[in-house]
Amino acid sequence: MLTGLESQILRIISENDGISRQQIAQKLKISKPIVSSVVSELINKKLVVESGTVMIQSGRPRVKLSFVRDSWYCVGLEIDENFLEIVISDLLGNILDSLEENISVRTDFGEIVEFSCKKIHEILSKNSISLNKLLGVGIGIAGMVDPKTGKVRTAPAFEVKDLDVASMFSQKLNTSTFVMNRVKAVAFTEYRIGVAKGLESAVFIFFDSGLGAALLLDGRIHTGYFGKAGELGWMVTDFSDSDQEIIQKMNFGHLARKISGHLLNEISKKSKTNIEEIFTQKQGLLEEFLEKGLKHLAAAVANMLLVFDPQAIIFKGRLGQRYFDRIMETVLPELRKLLPEQFYENLDIRKGKVEKFDVALGAAFMVRQKVMNM
Repeated sequence: MLTGLESQILRIISENDGISRQQIAQKLKISKPIVSSVVSELINKKLVVESGTVMIQSGRPRVKLSFVRDSWYCVGLEIDENFLEIVISDLLGNILDSLEENISVRTDFGEIVEFSCKKIHEILSKNSISLNKLLGVGIGIAGMVDPKTGKVRTAPAFEVKDLDVASMFSQKLNTSTFVMNRVKAVAFTEYRIGVAKGLESAVFIFFDSGLGAALLLDGRIHTGYFGKAGELGWMVTDFSDSDQEIIQKMNFGHLARKISGHLLNEISKKSKTNIEEIFTQKQGLLEEFLEKGLKHLAAAVANMLLVFDPQAIIFKGRLGQRYFDRIMETVLPELRKLLPEQFYENLDIRKGKVEKFDVALGAAFMVRQKVMNM
């Protein structure tokens, strides 16, 4: 849809409302006539408008440029084993409308696709948005996604393998569809509008029902060559599990068996308590269990620090954000035990900012990047 220079200039305009052609030329160190030619194309495509003038000390007034954020719309979905979330956003990520639906009774993935497409049509119709104003649909899913083919390699919650989810949606909606791992979608949202905005590198720790990670490297979300980057739940922090145990629990990684929402749910059922009580216990077996698990998580964070040397580590997920302070009570002192000072002297650990619809919104941002390269 856009050339490389068009994408670059459009992004500058979207981030600097009222900027002039001359100022863009200075930023990019290219001639003003080249900028003017590109801006004319963007105006023709209804992505940019002239929004007034600004007086300068000498010469003609400069014409201000603004990004047309509602020239196109994006739909973002989170598909979880228990629920579906959908958002419609403009090109700046402002949510126009959203919905949440329980899908726990639906076990067949084809049925989930049918139901999701029906809800997408409903929310578009409700907001008087036609399909030809849709830039595309993005989907965040709990599974491993091949970055080259877009196929879902594995999604244990849905018991599917090598499924072309994007094509299933595209055929029904007749629009471009893209799929990504939900942890990477969450990272996308924090990078665009959350606590990672402006960073060049970050590690995102996703502590929810499972345990995952995403990497921001050189200002881009890193998927890994085969789409396997960030599988934190499988990180090995000890060798106490036998090979047989590992084989029997292939869908539940080494570290996730030490600390994860799924594990805590199992513990809460056995102990006839709840996760809130596990995180707030100050003594007893539950507190000891949590403390041990968080020390394993600290070891994983230490490994991330050593390998990636990020500007910040950001905790995401329902448990990661809700119980951030409690998690830090164990993780920070443990990091200082595990590593010499030079490795944590610049340590910056943050709690994620965006909570509601962060997966769905990240999937919508992915559409903008895939189609418009911005």
